Amino acid sequence: MLANLRRVFALAVLAVFVCSFINLSDAEPGWWRSLVGRAQFVPAFLGTLSGREWAALVLAVLMAMTLLFGRVYCSFLCPLGIMQDLAIRLRRLWTQRGGRKPKAAVLHGASPAPFVRYIVLFLSAAAVAGGYATAFVWLDPYTIAARFMAGVANPAAAQMYDHASGLFAADSLQVTPEWARYGASLLIVCLLVLIPLALAWRKGRLYCNTICPVGAFLGILSRHPLVRLSIRKEACIRCGLCARTCKAHCIDLRTQTIDTSRCVNCYDCVAVCGREGLRPRLLPFLRRAPSHQAQPRESAPPLETRRAFLGALACSAPLLFTACDSKRRRPRSADPARLGDNRAAAAVPAGARSVERLLDGCTGCGLCISACPTRVLQPSMTAHGWRGLFKPYLNFSLGFCNFDCTACADVCPAGALLPIALAEKQKTQIALAEFHRDRCVVQQNRRECGACTEHCPTKALFTVEGRFPVFEHNLCTACGVCADECPRGAIELKLEGGVREFAVSDDGKCIACGRCADVCPSRAIRTERLLVPSLAPELCIGCGACTFACPVRPERAMTLTPRAVHLTAVRKIEAPAVNPVKEDGFPF
Repeated sequence: MLANLRRVFALAVLAVFVCSFINLSDAEPGWWRSLVGRAQFVPAFLGTLSGREWAALVLAVLMAMTLLFGRVYCSFLCPLGIMQDLAIRLRRLWTQRGGRKPKAAVLHGASPAPFVRYIVLFLSAAAVAGGYATAFVWLDPYTIAARFMAGVANPAAAQMYDHASGLFAADSLQVTPEWARYGASLLIVCLLVLIPLALAWRKGRLYCNTICPVGAFLGILSRHPLVRLSIRKEACIRCGLCARTCKAHCIDLRTQTIDTSRCVNCYDCVAVCGREGLRPRLLPFLRRAPSHQAQPRESAPPLETRRAFLGALACSAPLLFTACDSKRRRPRSADPARLGDNRAAAAVPAGARSVERLLDGCTGCGLCISACPTRVLQPSMTAHGWRGLFKPYLNFSLGFCNFDCTACADVCPAGALLPIALAEKQKTQIALAEFHRDRCVVQQNRRECGACTEHCPTKALFTVEGRFPVFEHNLCTACGVCADECPRGAIELKLEGGVREFAVSDDGKCIACGRCADVCPSRAIRTERLLVPSLAPELCIGCGACTFACPVRPERAMTLTPRAVHLTAVRKIEAPAVNPVKEDGFPF
């Protein structure tokens, strides 16, 4: 009964987890998309370090569940653990269908490897305390499974959906193919998830009890849970069914004991025992052993003493918070119209507040990348450096940040992207645009475009009238007045044989002011009036709509410089309409 309930709940958790990464219709994410992610240990831990109240509550609930019932988190909440259970189940079915003989009765479980798992736990804690949580999340079971869903399952579902529905629109915003998001590093993503599954196929929950830092920490908490599985010595006949079924190899029938620090509470052993030799029991704290059976207890090693570990954890908790919050931040320029020293290598979503904060708190699970409707969020390979591998950044050459979208912040399970109101997001400056006039279609081809101004949601881009010079060389006397008057030195005199012939203009330097035509004495210069884009940088939020819309290739006329620390842009205030005539008048 307990095993069946656990399996049903675990399959439900896995179904929600998989569906949360499948984004086919580009619809706004529902509340359920981050439900499984927020219930995970490492995202809750990192969210607690960043000051999220809900994360601290989730972390406290997970630890309390472990203290009361053992490692139930590993049993039906951890996605990688559930995937390992499926691999173990497939191995058993493969063995049964192949007609292979079952193994002989096992009377002793596999010996634990406390040295390995505690060394991994110590190194992970040291990485977090030193401000390098990236090394810690590389072994996080949720992140490993989530990266596989974001890098393999979601692109595969998108490809199958496109082929089934025939959606091959040329103007689609999706990356084609979506496997290019991770590129060659997709091999690393696959290896990280295949190694635990291969170990589960051969050795059961070996990864959970040896390599996983979450499993090592929860194993310490679950050494003496309030409710534990125990062997009824009067009913056990040592048939070995429970030991053969145990995924964690933690049952020792010679001593009729169960290593609760490795037991993942799958209850498969309870299901296969026909004599009810195993059952959950309440730990008898008040039951004392007879005095003639009392034996002097040997002192446990410091790492295996739960009380000592919890005490050390409580003492080191302020150090962890101090280490994460005491990093010196360089003062950044706070002027939304200028960059100054507020430059970053890559842009991050508005909910991150800064690049450093994202790198500190993000696990790189890829849930925000899968939820992004415009596909502008991409996993970083080199954009953030080694600390930011697989963490999101905005690639404005592939898309733009939707002005009316907060999907990435809504689904982030670790608190690296804080929930942000739409009105606040619409004035958060994540990058600053720059207009390269010499690359613009208007400047180069003398043809009006306006694509960037039409798509700018904050009206930081607008058009002004420019007077572009057109030279009539047959009228030019090469007097040089226009060259002397040009403020940018865009006009020079053409020489042939040392004699000045006529004036020519450099379109890359010309700013279409028209002053050359005004001062030309021979009227050899006339002007062509065209609308030219102009930028008000204090209004720009760096969404990338102008860059994405710009038709100039390969170097676009609109580029963006990411902000290291996000600023607040100035909101444009439209002047109220004024009645052009008196109350009793008529405007026409």
